[in-house]
Amino acid sequence: MVYENLISFLSFGQIFGIKSLVLFYYKKWHLLHLPFSLPVFGRISHPEELRNIRDNILQGTIRDRLVEKQIRAADGPVIVDCGINVGISVRWWFFLNSRSRVYGFDMMREANDFTTQSLPERFQARYVPITAVLAGQTGPRLDIRYEDPLFGGNSILVSGQDRKKRQVEAITLDDGLAPYDLRMIDFLKVDIEDSAAAMFRGASRTLPKVKNILLEIHSDQERDDSLAFLASQGFRVRKAFKRHIWFDKPSTKN
Repeated sequence: MVYENLISFLSFGQIFGIKSLVLFYYKKWHLLHLPFSLPVFGRISHPEELRNIRDNILQGTIRDRLVEKQIRAADGPVIVDCGINVGISVRWWFFLNSRSRVYGFDMMREANDFTTQSLPERFQARYVPITAVLAGQTGPRLDIRYEDPLFGGNSILVSGQDRKKRQVEAITLDDGLAPYDLRMIDFLKVDIEDSAAAMFRGASRTLPKVKNILLEIHSDQERDDSLAFLASQGFRVRKAFKRHIWFDKPSTKN
């Protein structure tokens, strides 16, 4: 893994420049005057974008060589991104394959607006934003509290007297994707702040279509419940790295 990270660092150095990478790794973001532009990601205007680029892309937490190879080779890969935040991952999927179609879920409307606006016009028609809380069943609207709608840690589990409050639709992944009649999903990324196990229970029609899953873990309970449920659906753990677990199905492995 150390070797892979070093190769990744050097390859990104060719794209961004070593100086920019050092600033990312050491969090000296005050030396980077926002907004500015970066190759691949375009205009960078929010600190959450910097954190996401460093953690998810440069340090490789959402990256996997096999899955990226499949996405690059596919003719119009379908990617479902649950928890898009400021859209760095969405921009990465389009960098891997400009023919991708990405369905992005986030409970904050501002996150989807920010992501859509950050994309070049040629990709906006290939991005489908869906604003909702992903849950085990479709039901009444939920109260959520937050400070910054673009903060990556926003969650239905967070509470506090001083937080802003709004109601958001709660839907299953099955119901959220039903209008699009997807036949196959090349990649499902799940980072929804400790709510993944419930979401998977509401995805019984979707999971049989999925080839690969990336799950970011936020608690032992989320990990244990998700592992048990995905195993019952025929998925196996292929790789684990830090708080990230990669799943595939032997029968759909390319």
